[in-house]
Amino acid sequence: MLKTLFCIVAVLAAVKADGDFVVLHSPNTVQFNGQGEVEQSLLTEVFTAALGYTAKLKGTWNGMSITDPFRLPEAVVVMAIEGIDSLDIPKGTRFPLNVNEGEETTWQAFRQRLDERDDDNILVRIYLGDGVDALGQSALGELKPTPINETSLKALNLRKDEDRKFLEEVQLLHAIAKKAPSAIKPDSKPDVYWLVMSGLKPVYDLYGSNSPSYQEALTLLYNALNMVRDAFNEAYDGQVLTVAFTNNASKVHHIRSVTLGRQKREESQPKQNDQEGEEKKVGDEEPSNTDYTITNEPISDTRDTTAYSDSEVTETDQDQNNMGENMNSNTQITGQEIKNLSKKYSHDYPIIFNIVLWFGVVFVFSLLAICITIAEMDPGRDSIIYRMTSNRMKKDN
Repeated sequence: MLKTLFCIVAVLAAVKADGDFVVLHSPNTVQFNGQGEVEQSLLTEVFTAALGYTAKLKGTWNGMSITDPFRLPEAVVVMAIEGIDSLDIPKGTRFPLNVNEGEETTWQAFRQRLDERDDDNILVRIYLGDGVDALGQSALGELKPTPINETSLKALNLRKDEDRKFLEEVQLLHAIAKKAPSAIKPDSKPDVYWLVMSGLKPVYDLYGSNSPSYQEALTLLYNALNMVRDAFNEAYDGQVLTVAFTNNASKVHHIRSVTLGRQKREESQPKQNDQEGEEKKVGDEEPSNTDYTITNEPISDTRDTTAYSDSEVTETDQDQNNMGENMNSNTQITGQEIKNLSKKYSHDYPIIFNIVLWFGVVFVFSLLAICITIAEMDPGRDSIIYRMTSNRMKKDN
């Protein structure tokens, strides 16, 4: 029993938050508070809601609140740090991040969401690992990073490829921060700048988390992130949401494999119990004679197949041996998901709803005003009421 409980706790711990989501700057109209865990797939909804668009909620998160919907951010600046789990930035509001998808998947979902609303937004994604030569003329203009001053380094070494690539990405962040205030011209349309950094992971693998080289790399990264934050604040006069999050691609596959394995075990246990119960009933009802030897063979085959499906084998072999069973289980799962879905509304639903609502309000109050005016009208001889209700019609000579 204790061993089973320990395994369950280990599985649950494996799928807990293993990343960081840090808000470096947000306007006063968009507030982030609390310490609730947020899933990476939900960041698309967070950024969409912060820009003033309607979010297609896939989950609930109470870490963000909008106080003034008329003064929302004009841009979102996202800095994704690949390959590491934690980012202990001394400033900013930090939330545990459940990394359930890749960084590029989140970017594509966010970009597609904005394209559905307006195709004239500035959507920029810069992968710093490509270097200056690969970036060329970026959306911010030509980036000219300054040469790295080797004398300012204490533990990092330019002669090592890992250190040199990381330092080049840091210099690119400095170049972006220097270029942003002059290259950006804010307008009424929201903009998105998505910066991806991948050079910190090799430094971590080479030196370790407690080494002076890695600590110096973190310090340089923090300074670069703060410079980017200040530069975009200057360009958008503070009306910008600047965030950073970590994304470890290896954790994404691990979490999915653990979650799928647990779901398969949960689905197979009720089926195995049902099959064992049916076998017991058949065994109790059958008389023990040789006439039923052929009838018992399919039952033994079913028992062997069930045992084989519960053993530690590859998913390909399991799917081939239990194809019929998996088709039935998939049908049931699909049916449950369709049954639990809410009613689907078109994009024109809120528009039509508001038109009908406010037309009805105006019509009711207009009708009420007309009724009150007619009721208080003086029925004098010059009134149409007097003329139409008199027994003898009056005519002016």
